[in-house]
Amino acid sequence: MGDTPTTSTVVEQIADYALRAQLKDLSPLSMQQLPIHILDSVGCQIAALGAGPVNACRAQLQEFGPSGSVPLIGGGTSNPLLAAFWHTALVRYVDAMDNILAPTETAHTADNFGGVWTAAVATGASGKDLMLGVALGWSIQSLLVEQGNFMSRGFDHTTQLAFSVPAAAGRLLGMPREQIAHGIAIAVSSDASFANIRAKPLSQWKGLASAQSALGAFNALYLARRGVEGPLEVVEGPNGVDHLLQRPLTIDWAHANYEGVATATIKKFVAMIHTQSAIECILELLAKTPVKADTVISIEADVSKMTFDFSGGGLYGGASSDITTKEQADHSLPYLLAVALLDGQVMQPQFTPKRINSPDVQTLLKKVIVRQDNNFTKLYPKEFCARIIIRTTDGKVLTHEVTGYPGMPSHPFSWADVVDKFDRLTAGNLSTQLGDEIKDVVKNLGDYQVADLQKLLSAIPYPT
Repeated sequence: MGDTPTTSTVVEQIADYALRAQLKDLSPLSMQQLPIHILDSVGCQIAALGAGPVNACRAQLQEFGPSGSVPLIGGGTSNPLLAAFWHTALVRYVDAMDNILAPTETAHTADNFGGVWTAAVATGASGKDLMLGVALGWSIQSLLVEQGNFMSRGFDHTTQLAFSVPAAAGRLLGMPREQIAHGIAIAVSSDASFANIRAKPLSQWKGLASAQSALGAFNALYLARRGVEGPLEVVEGPNGVDHLLQRPLTIDWAHANYEGVATATIKKFVAMIHTQSAIECILELLAKTPVKADTVISIEADVSKMTFDFSGGGLYGGASSDITTKEQADHSLPYLLAVALLDGQVMQPQFTPKRINSPDVQTLLKKVIVRQDNNFTKLYPKEFCARIIIRTTDGKVLTHEVTGYPGMPSHPFSWADVVDKFDRLTAGNLSTQLGDEIKDVVKNLGDYQVADLQKLLSAIPYPT
């Protein structure tokens, strides 16, 4: 990797970082994990087909971009801008995609997949090209999460997509340094979003905000390709990103690696990332000692500050009142623990309106107590600890503790793990035969063209 000139702006350094990337730069672990994260992302997309807000996105495409050069997952075609919007909405909405975890920040690295996928399809890319694009998108966003303080300063974790999506997609589209840099600059200066998206009461927009970011990123990128210039000093210049973060966004892009996939965490359950260990903990406890819901006095959950803030009633608001929608339920640790005890699982069936509003789970979630554990906070994110204590009417006190769950970088998903999750996510939305063909292509993606996988995904009938 060559040195980037010191006179380059930050967005130019990111463009250089994207353009010099090669698959040989990736570790064996990253190469092994790439198909796993890609299948996980595709599974999330298939699972979202037919969901309420996703249907609204599809109607938007059909009215404003009913045809175009890019084939769509679920059938039809559209222009690259709306295709990126569509494919990102699909990967995000169900809330089962992977994440990057940092001490005070987080982001959905799979939010990059919709844009990377669209660029790969639009250019007739190879499977290896797609793998490189995924590595780029995941790595750029992960570096920004690990070194930045966006959410601490009130920005949503979709904000970093204005950097990562134009860089990764621009590389796949064959754009030169100047155009990629200007595309990033335009997107960053115009497409920042606010952390209030994650505050209670949660709206449907929490599952679609990244799609809006992808739409803006592609618009910026294609304008840059037509010669439109953006503010190249959008990071370090007057009133730029550094000013808003109140500290320099210092990343050595000239020597940064491409290991974002290897450091990402895959969700095991359909729930926000910071609840995963607590769900794993209660399910492990119940597997050893089954508990009847009508005997429960209380369910106590000791968790890290990040879990408490996002899903336990901390910084982002109450987590046990007015839990009536999917958006509220999958970010409410009281609901998630209650439904886990009742159903023994936390996947799509646990987020239907009927299930969420059932008296049994609504009663039980009121018995859940969430507490911040300072020691767990110190260990996070290297360890993702949770402790569950269940007190019952017969005097029993059941306790269990975990330090993580399958899917973390310390315990990465295997191919068998992701196949199991893919099958559960996509059940009902595609045939067994088509599912098997998709899994085979992704597993051996380096031997295929993106068009081979796209044909399979376009053949999935859209639910009616």
